[in-house]
Amino acid sequence: MKITKLATQERNVDRVNMFLDGKFSCGVSLNTVAKFNLFVGKELSEDEFDKILQDDLKERIFNRVVTYISRAIKSEKQIRMYLNNLLFKKKGVWFEDLSKASSSEIVSVVIEKLKSYSYINDEEFAEQFVLSRIKSKPRGKYILVSELISKGISKDLAQQKVNELVEDEFDILKRVFEKKYGECKLSKKDRKKIDFLHRKGFDWDLIERLINNESEE
Repeated sequence: MKITKLATQERNVDRVNMFLDGKFSCGVSLNTVAKFNLFVGKELSEDEFDKILQDDLKERIFNRVVTYISRAIKSEKQIRMYLNNLLFKKKGVWFEDLSKASSSEIVSVVIEKLKSYSYINDEEFAEQFVLSRIKSKPRGKYILVSELISKGISKDLAQQKVNELVEDEFDILKRVFEKKYGECKLSKKDRKKIDFLHRKGFDWDLIERLINNESEE
């Protein structure tokens, strides 16, 4: 098959419509054009054409993920989920099938590339997540660890970061309680309030300190 025309797309000047043997074939990025030295008159084998499509797809997906994570840092698990959803949604739009590369292979390639650019760092994610929670949505250590694990962070790393960054859990408990109930006191009979604090991740020892109106030493 021969490239018979390369035309810049009207809606995206960074992509080019490629025509093979007089018929529109696909769109590729300018990077792909340069990488594979594509020009009008060049002959392509089926294998070469398939490699071009696969490489261009991986680049396109990579760029979409970079945009996604630019809004806020994400864990590797969140990025993998986003990638799988993206491939599912774009099938039939960006590509018809993945004849020589499975979805899992493409996800792995993109993930490794993201790591090479330091776009994926679960330790940094865990740290930023905990600091953000402490500031805007304070929780007890138990809930923070559970939330991190649900986002794909290992239990050991989650516990490590929570213990490092939560310096005074009792102070956080008091902030949560006062925000919800003001300056009223807490007694053992206040099951509703105690249950509320439990749901926020605080254990009984801390809640009992508040009941006894203990001050931190």
